[in-house]
Parts: sequence; structure tokens; C-alpha cells
Amino acid sequence: MKNGIIIMAVAVGLAIASCKQHTSTTEAASVKKDTVVKTDSTYLIGVWLDQEIKTEKGDQVAYELVSQGKKTFIQVITFTEKKLDIDDNPRIAPGASQLKASGNKYISVDRPNEIYMVGKNGDLFIYDETGLIAQCKKML
Repeated sequence: MKNGIIIMAVAVGLAIASCKQHTSTTEAASVKKDTVVKTDSTYLIGVWLDQEIKTEKGDQVAYELVSQGKKTFIQVITFTEKKLDIDDNPRIAPGASQLKASGNKYISVDRPNEIYMVGKNGDLFIYDETGLIAQCKKML
């Protein structure tokens, strides 16, 4: 009888230890996965067409506003009138400019005189030290 109680106590102890170890491993994996997702994921805020300029090849020019974690970027994309590829989770291009967000206003981190503002109608207004330099229509 005494041996039965000892065996049962050992089995319960092993079960409890196993549960604690399993929970710790699951929680650690969960934390690690969440950290990676938050760091690597991007989110498309919007795309605006600049009707005033085209590339040398005649491609259209648009601006993509993208967030990645707590950072916000603006980057130029080009496309033909027939083909515009937009990704919900776009890659941040090497030439993208980091912005500091303040409501609907975004200020360039590298060039504080460069300001992007999303108007009530959804248009993107681009300003520099001389004033308004472009008004772009929202595409997405």
C-alpha cells in the first residue's frame, strides 16, 4: 500500500512538472513568435497618384505610405497605366523616407521641412519649405 502511494505521488509530481515545462515552452514560443511578427510585418496605409509627374519611360508615379512596427515610411512606386501591383504588406524600399507621424501629418525624419498631410477628402498634400508642392489623389 505504501509503495502504491509513493508511485502515485511520483506520477503526480512528474505530471505537474511536465505541465509546467510544457506551459513555459509554449509561452516562450508565443512571445518569440509575436516579437518576430511585430518587427517584420508591414502595413499599407495608402497609395496616392501624383498626376503631375511621370518617369522618363512615361510610367505613372505614386506614393506609398507604409508602417512597420512604430515606424512610418513613404516611398515612390512607378507603374504603367495598365499595370499597378500593390501589396497589403509591401517591402520597404532602400530609398524610402522614414517619417514621424502626428495624426494625419507626417514629417520627414531626415528633412524636417518635408511634410506629408492626408486631407479630409483623402488626398495627400506634400509640402516643403516653399509651401505646397503637390496634391495627390488617393488610389487605395
